[in-house]
Amino acid sequence: MIALAAITLTLQLQRTSFDLLDGVAIEIAAHNSAKTADVVTFPAPPEYQLEVLRDNHVIWSNSTATPPGVTLPPHTRAFPPGPTVLAVYIWDAIDSDRSTPGPGDYTIRATLLGSTVKAQGQTTVHFISPVPISAVDKLPAGDVVTIAGTFNPVNNTLTDASGSIALGRRLPPGLTGTVAVRGYLRAEPNNAKIFFVQRFAAMP
Repeated sequence: MIALAAITLTLQLQRTSFDLLDGVAIEIAAHNSAKTADVVTFPAPPEYQLEVLRDNHVIWSNSTATPPGVTLPPHTRAFPPGPTVLAVYIWDAIDSDRSTPGPGDYTIRATLLGSTVKAQGQTTVHFISPVPISAVDKLPAGDVVTIAGTFNPVNNTLTDASGSIALGRRLPPGLTGTVAVRGYLRAEPNNAKIFFVQRFAAMP
């Protein structure tokens, strides 16, 4: 938590370790340490900005550019003493180029977008490595996990160093390199094992 003036920001995660492609719920709260309300003027409707960084490089942000010629109205908001939850934002764990970040530690940073109050808060999130494909059939039925490997568009399979698995949803044939897939194992009536796909994205 970084204190600027009377307003500080904190970020709260439901947990600190996630699978790749697992949505991250981020609670953003403003804290007013004064004994009276602090009125903040915002020059545009957004009251905060979220960024995700790796090695001090921003890989994703929730900010959007204002269209040319559009003037956004300012507004004020009074923050009473104590905490005020600004939002609970669900980041889909996809970076700005629509790929999934690789395993590792990332910084999530929030900035209050007041005209004069620019409080910031940050926290760390860790993404774990994908589950080996050979381990998927050893998991309890219905367990949602993320696997990764090379996609074969001909037979719609994903292959890593430990083995291959058939996918229950046809992915775009243009996917190249390593692809992360989130879903669960589903047994078919003929005893074939299919990995039911919920989400997918290329990996860096």
